[in-house]
Amino acid sequence: MLTEIIEPLLLIFIGAAIGTYAGAIGAGGGFLIAPFLLFRYPTATAAEITAASLLYVVVNSALQILVAFKEDRIDGRLVVLLAAIGVPAAVVGGATTGLVPRDYFAIGFGVFLVLIGMYVIVRPTAVPEPTTGYGWERNIKDRNGTVFRFRVPLIRSALAQAATAFFSALAGIGGGPIGMPVMTRVQKVPHEIAVPSMHLLIFIQSISVTGLHIVNETNGSPLGDLPWLAAGVIISAPLAAKFRRIAGEGKLMRALAIGLIAIGASAVFDIFR
Repeated sequence: MLTEIIEPLLLIFIGAAIGTYAGAIGAGGGFLIAPFLLFRYPTATAAEITAASLLYVVVNSALQILVAFKEDRIDGRLVVLLAAIGVPAAVVGGATTGLVPRDYFAIGFGVFLVLIGMYVIVRPTAVPEPTTGYGWERNIKDRNGTVFRFRVPLIRSALAQAATAFFSALAGIGGGPIGMPVMTRVQKVPHEIAVPSMHLLIFIQSISVTGLHIVNETNGSPLGDLPWLAAGVIISAPLAAKFRRIAGEGKLMRALAIGLIAIGASAVFDIFR
């Protein structure tokens, strides 16, 4: 009886902790939920883990978007363009998940996260780009009157977005851990605009892949944890926004890098236990 009470409370706490951390750094939380579910359900398939983690990402990103709209820092046009490129790539990546054996999935997932984490540690902040030159000129004015001017190089941004969406969906994550470094460094979006814009992009891409899993009737034990984890996300949304305002780009990106390396290494070592 005590276990039946403690377990849901623990899942709510985990959902809130991951939601706060992921929301602050511009991620959906799938890169943390997926290894947790891999550990909790050792016999679950890669498709089951991916479906559950992406549903968590959808809930977390939706709540982060509601908070971000109040700040007027979402570049909607850019997100629509990137989503038009990323959604088909994400659907292909999601469809490929069921074809990957669990061991290969966990090892590839872990190594991939470690490599991204090492890159972010080396370059925790993006070098400011001049507002003149080539690229799609963007001017975003937030609710406080601050204007963000930047240019998005379209060709390399499109290629990077397709690759990011495919591998993120394959790994069962929303795309933030990979997408944030790509958006700030390859696509040249200021960090203040990139975080809320990334949450909207994550939501669009994740919900498209989640729909694919629903069509394929993917279920399993990991989905049973989702209501409790989602309850934790509701608690985390305002906390994540507060931490994002307090911390700067460097601290948030280093926090992202540490999480990527730790979780990636854990996922790899779990296979060899």
